[in-house]
Amino acid sequence: MSRNIIYTKSEQNNVYSIDGMTCQSCVKTITERISAIDGVLFVKVTLENKEVQLRSSRNISLEQVSAALIDLPKYSVKNVKTNINLVKPSTQSEASLLKTYKPLITIFIFILLVSVAYQVSLGSFNSHLFMNHIMAGFFIGLSFFKFLDLKAFAESFSSYDPIAQRWLSYGYIYPFIELILGLLFIAGKFLLIANSATVIVLTLTTYGVYKRLQSKSSFQCACLGTTFNLPLSNVTIAENLIMIVMSLYSINSLLRIV
Repeated sequence: MSRNIIYTKSEQNNVYSIDGMTCQSCVKTITERISAIDGVLFVKVTLENKEVQLRSSRNISLEQVSAALIDLPKYSVKNVKTNINLVKPSTQSEASLLKTYKPLITIFIFILLVSVAYQVSLGSFNSHLFMNHIMAGFFIGLSFFKFLDLKAFAESFSSYDPIAQRWLSYGYIYPFIELILGLLFIAGKFLLIANSATVIVLTLTTYGVYKRLQSKSSFQCACLGTTFNLPLSNVTIAENLIMIVMSLYSINSLLRIV
């Protein structure tokens, strides 16, 4: 059963309604602006509901929120309500965590079953082939969801990836990189290059996720594009680290063969 966290009386919890948000870039901008207000402890901007959930060490007035966005006239703060029973995202129960990441878990299970089935068809277990198929399934499968709305993915990805933050076009290129890597893994070609690229790309993204999680902001994970509303969390880091470890293992094996 999920558990609500009741914050102390010294903390204020407000929900603001903001008009003008149209994309993940808006979410990023508003989050950064409101996070900069003195006394703000946590900010979560929800595009679907056009809302900003705010936890602070003191009362943050409607005027202060409006002032943070005063040079951005497309956004307007409509109203504010107080709620002292907000659920702290970092304290999700196991049940809610499974529910939140159900799409990602389902994809992983399907990839795992297909990879195991292929191993069974071979009559013997080949660890390198097994890992190649896992990597191929992840890259091809995840890139598919990103291609469904490439623009929205690029904007969401730029909220935490260090390269996309400086060069938005990288967000448009990234799904193609995933697709190419997936095809190389499933074809068993240029594996040293594919694994090396995987380590570099995922290490950079993981660093960006880690830095974002250290802030007081909440962002959407773009691993499944914007089709599913998955929060950026340690699950994203764990997913990337597993891929990085498999690639490092493969690189070590390939270099020994050479």
